[in-house]
Amino acid sequence: MISNILKFTLIISFLLGLAYFLQINIIQTTLSAKETNLIQFSYLFNFAFTYLLMLNILVFKKILEDKLGFVYLGISTLKFVLFYFLVKSKNIEINKSDFLLFFIPFVLCLSIEIFYVSKILNSVNYNKNS
Repeated sequence: MISNILKFTLIISFLLGLAYFLQINIIQTTLSAKETNLIQFSYLFNFAFTYLLMLNILVFKKILEDKLGFVYLGISTLKFVLFYFLVKSKNIEINKSDFLLFFIPFVLCLSIEIFYVSKILNSVNYNKNS
């Protein structure tokens, strides 16, 4: 289990770090301070929430094996709602032009989550069928 957590940590850190570096360097000349703060907040929030979500799923996968998909869907919805309320509480306005600043790290983290949860669900189903 420790090796799975370490592998997940390295993969998500590398992918999000690369995406952040590319996104900042591609649009750096057009960013205001507010948009730079939004990008940083978005990457940090998505990394932290995805990391905690997957860490809990990896730790409790034996206990939650029948309900793992539903738990994942509920927590993913909570992630989106929590981000919305945090942005509103900090009085950050997200315009249509700012939407990609949030959407890119959100979709990247969502893809990583889906990949790992599907691997876990497949291993749980495979173990049950054996």
